[in-house]
Amino acid sequence: MTARRRAFALWQPAYAERKIATFPVRDNKMPAIRGYQKVGLRGSRELAHKFADSGAFGFMCGARSRVTVLDVDTTDEQVLADALGRHGSTPILVRTASGKWHAWYRHNGEPRRIRPWPGLDIDILGARGFVLAPPSRVAHGRYQFAQGSLDDFESLPVMLLDDGTPAPDSASPLCGMREHDGRNQTLFLAVAPVARDIYAEGGSREMLIDVANKHNNDCEEPMTSAEVTKIVDSVWRMTREGRNWVRQRRLNRRQREVASFSEDTDAFFLLEFLRVNEGAATAFWIANGLADRWAWRRHRLAQARARLLELGYIVQIRRAAWGRPAEYAWPSEAGAAALGCTKSSTLRCTKTSRDSYYYTSPSAPLWSPGCGYGVAQPAAAPADESDRYAKHPREHPQR
Repeated sequence: MTARRRAFALWQPAYAERKIATFPVRDNKMPAIRGYQKVGLRGSRELAHKFADSGAFGFMCGARSRVTVLDVDTTDEQVLADALGRHGSTPILVRTASGKWHAWYRHNGEPRRIRPWPGLDIDILGARGFVLAPPSRVAHGRYQFAQGSLDDFESLPVMLLDDGTPAPDSASPLCGMREHDGRNQTLFLAVAPVARDIYAEGGSREMLIDVANKHNNDCEEPMTSAEVTKIVDSVWRMTREGRNWVRQRRLNRRQREVASFSEDTDAFFLLEFLRVNEGAATAFWIANGLADRWAWRRHRLAQARARLLELGYIVQIRRAAWGRPAEYAWPSEAGAAALGCTKSSTLRCTKTSRDSYYYTSPSAPLWSPGCGYGVAQPAAAPADESDRYAKHPREHPQR
């Protein structure tokens, strides 16, 4: 086993001498254990034996380690020089695996802040902040002391703050969150606007993962690496496809919607059909009979249906069973209204044969895309002359 692979086991005692409790980290820069925020010196020593082959390790910034890190998230040395000019020089500088910079200071009550200064790719890793320690080696490179060493630890100065002192509301929205507190959705909303900026500047998915990991580390119970990666992949895909409109009001809803379907007209056609024919119905079908009526292959309908599910326009509330197609619904009544559906267009379903259903509503709008739908059907004995019937065949799933 090489020294590189055993970095945690070899360096844990040196950090422990400075009262810094370290813990193992995976190659993806995520902690290898749960509850790493609470690891003490004794637990750190035990982990060094258990994870003897770990090549990367880290520690929590703040009062226990007595360290605050100025995270200069760029390789530009001029940005680093300007930051040191504002906050004071320090004897310990660490170069990260991606060629960026960590400047160590003596902790003086600083909280953890993400991008506190607009326009500057700089974070403050104070209380509750997590940082990888040199000489950790991860998948993309190695963390190493660029200036100073652990021998300079006791001479660390306090970070100076200028007029750009971080505002209190710049803390991560995931701060203190636990399981079932909505961590996934909160992280999604936190990183989506950042993803647009990263993509516009020619950045990479890995940069977004770094931002997501920093937010995740603020959780009282952080999510697993797989959960964070799944969220980042979803946001990054939306951003690359031009569908990332989270917290952005540059375009109105319909403009954003049309843009998101620019390369998927089938799904857009199906969505508009459902809006007109289903209204704000609490449940509806999207059965294979639609494909036959529109002269589509059923795989084509399935793809359009899956796309609407993926984008969150509809949700499946019941799986298909013998003699009954799957049932779908709008995400919520509020969601139905936001999608352009109103209660006035709600349709009632009545089965008239094995494969045909009629929808009755005094104010139901008719659909006429030239596909057989929206043709008014005569009523045998209408209760109200304003009633209109729209034939809507819905076939059972193929056996």
